[in-house]
Amino acid sequence: MRRRSSPSPSNVSSGNEGYDDENTADGGTQGTGANYEQMVKKLVRLALASEYSRQPIRRSDITAKVMAPNTGRQFKHIFERANDHLRSTFGCEMTELPQKEKVTISQKRAAQRTQTQNPLSSSSKSYILTSTIPASLRSPTILPPPAVPTSASESAYVGLYTFILALIYISPGQSIPESRLEKQLKRMNADNYVLSGEKTEKVLKKMEKEGYILKVRERDGGGEETVDYMVGPRGKAEVGEKGVAGLIRKVWGKLGPERVDLERRLVRSLGDGVELKGGRKGTEEAEEEEGEEQTQTDGEEGEAEEDQGEGRGTGRRRRSRGPPKPPARRTSGRRARNALVEDEADGEDDVDEEEEEEEDAESEDE
Repeated sequence: MRRRSSPSPSNVSSGNEGYDDENTADGGTQGTGANYEQMVKKLVRLALASEYSRQPIRRSDITAKVMAPNTGRQFKHIFERANDHLRSTFGCEMTELPQKEKVTISQKRAAQRTQTQNPLSSSSKSYILTSTIPASLRSPTILPPPAVPTSASESAYVGLYTFILALIYISPGQSIPESRLEKQLKRMNADNYVLSGEKTEKVLKKMEKEGYILKVRERDGGGEETVDYMVGPRGKAEVGEKGVAGLIRKVWGKLGPERVDLERRLVRSLGDGVELKGGRKGTEEAEEEEGEEQTQTDGEEGEAEEDQGEGRGTGRRRRSRGPPKPPARRTSGRRARNALVEDEADGEDDVDEEEEEEEDAESEDE
């Protein structure tokens, strides 16, 4: 039985040789094909490992753990190549995270100083993995929740942070006070313990650490501290307005005029991006269904009225005398009221005459 020989230190280090092989004219370096693919594979592994722990993929980590010395100019090509591998093999891609919102006065001043010193610092230089699988295939049977630690706990965690993000998104200014959030969690029986007995306060800290939500503390002029929650960078990139709208539509589940009103409210609260994906289409479908239902209802009511009229007024129409009355002329003011009174009086006289004729006919039959 042959044993597999363990790699020697020289063989391990030989994998990093050749990164500086082909010097370019602009001072950069172009590695060999094998080393280029090695860096691509390292970036794919780093992205999967970071997403497993819900940590952002930072540019600094890519430079330190993936890129070889003097290969910084190749970052864009390696990044695109790694994204191609992720899309074709794992159905996901690296998406840049938005920057954290500057809410407090100190944060805004610091951001203004940074922008003045470095105008090109608008990029967060952090990424996460987002799914590229079509929405029609994103069902629990095709994409089950991760089994680590368990599928049940992971599903509950995803549902909880999506629910909290929905509350923040539909709140005024997309910011919810801590007291109001606690009140909503209490209504859901999640104010103290959630996720297999884990305290809700601990779960909120976990969401804040992973970037789903932001906890903003600020003191007013009187020295009183206010605590608000806002949407974090990961919450915007992973869930966003479209995910919140999908959750609300799924929970609502109704169609017809109520659905039309819901779509309008979603567009007002979440923006036009929701309308482009499903709001306008959902509104049109709901309006069409509402129109069809109204037409069907009107048709049924019309048929019922005709049947009822045929059952009650057959004798009257058969014994009606004289030619039909001409259509009333359009009048206005006092003339219209007088004409209306005269028509009502004539109608009452006709009804009395018809009733008398019916009574005479019944007496003759007897």
